[in-house]
Amino acid sequence: MMKQFWIGYWFKPWYFLYRIGYAIVISGIRGYFKNHQYDGKENIPSNTGILYAVNHQNAFLDPIVIAGRTKEPTHFLARADIFKKPMVAKILSMIYMLPIYRQRDGVDTIKMNQKTFNTCFDILKNKGNVIIFPEGNHNYKKSLRPLKKGVSRIALGAAEKYNYDIDVKIVVLGLDYENHFKMNGSLYLNAGKPIDVSEYYENHKKNPSETINNLSERIYKTLDSLIINIRDDENYDELYYLLHRVPLKTNSKKVSLKFQLRKERLDKMENLKKTNTSLYEEVISFMSELKITMKKFNLRPYLLHQKTNSLLSLFIYSLLLTLLSPIHIIGLTTNYLPYKTPVWFVNSKVKDKHFHSSLKMALGSLFFYLYWFIITIIFSQFFGWKYGILFFIMLPLIAAFNYKYWIYFIKVKGLWNYKFNYKSILSLREKYLDYYAKIK
Repeated sequence: MMKQFWIGYWFKPWYFLYRIGYAIVISGIRGYFKNHQYDGKENIPSNTGILYAVNHQNAFLDPIVIAGRTKEPTHFLARADIFKKPMVAKILSMIYMLPIYRQRDGVDTIKMNQKTFNTCFDILKNKGNVIIFPEGNHNYKKSLRPLKKGVSRIALGAAEKYNYDIDVKIVVLGLDYENHFKMNGSLYLNAGKPIDVSEYYENHKKNPSETINNLSERIYKTLDSLIINIRDDENYDELYYLLHRVPLKTNSKKVSLKFQLRKERLDKMENLKKTNTSLYEEVISFMSELKITMKKFNLRPYLLHQKTNSLLSLFIYSLLLTLLSPIHIIGLTTNYLPYKTPVWFVNSKVKDKHFHSSLKMALGSLFFYLYWFIITIIFSQFFGWKYGILFFIMLPLIAAFNYKYWIYFIKVKGLWNYKFNYKSILSLREKYLDYYAKIK
């Protein structure tokens, strides 16, 4: 895998800019996400045209995490207004982006989009890959919005153009982010079994509109099964908190297992809403109370599952942190600026939060390599190149230690808070454990 990443892909017949972007994305995925997993990759067929139908939660991050895990270049549709300047349009075409026009663009959308669709038809005929987000826009909420029919129209349009003598598969792919806007969350890619579009060819010849509707409905149902779909928008925040903050019944770090347990918990809540509305509303109300209380005392719900630590153990943990703090300070000097600079820039300059993660990941990768390169040169000037090379090799290890240290620091801080505020939240803890037994 590493050999293929560092050497093999440089010799692929891709645009050079795409190869650069691919390197940044691969590095960024490994650094930005604490854990990432791609299930169903064995379902993706080879030697055929592939249309990826994907839920859209995180703007530009969605297509690039897919492209970064795909062996061949992936074309994807993006809103046409970003193609207005010729130089920008040229650059975007070199990373395989295609314009899709909307009513607000002030053009004949049917005519202009037909050009893009024809390009997609040719890509599929030549056994290429196209990513489409059938929801039509991005939204960070873990809810599946109504789908546009573009995937079905392009798949069957390609078939019609080439007299139904074309092999096209639709791969429905679910994306799930543990945290949409911050690093160190998990990323889960979940691909379903491919839909063979040829199954719809005969019906499409006889009744195109009905066939497009039937295929679109199948795509919706498949995508719904591959993601976490919170349907109760009125209580979205409380359900999200229940799924992502209240501990799951596992200590495993496996991304797919956590995803499955969250889906099961959501299914339980949806069933509870149908069978016992009063209890459902009680749980929702309590989640709101829990969220406010945890924020007030700067605590996480997992602490409520345990008694408070003894003062002796807390002092030992704190002493250990103190003894290791010099290494942590070294880690701050080699990692803090490249980590925080993209965060400061994106948070202050980019208004649309949906673009934050992709920019932080891309800029973070560049900043880390650039900063490490600069401080390695400075270090080598004082201690020589042999020690400089050793220093450069140690930098990722120091970064990993620094991350673990910070997580441990946050946990110990939480244990102290829990100790000091235990009596204040004792009644809430008992109430929490009672509800947890019902919904775990």
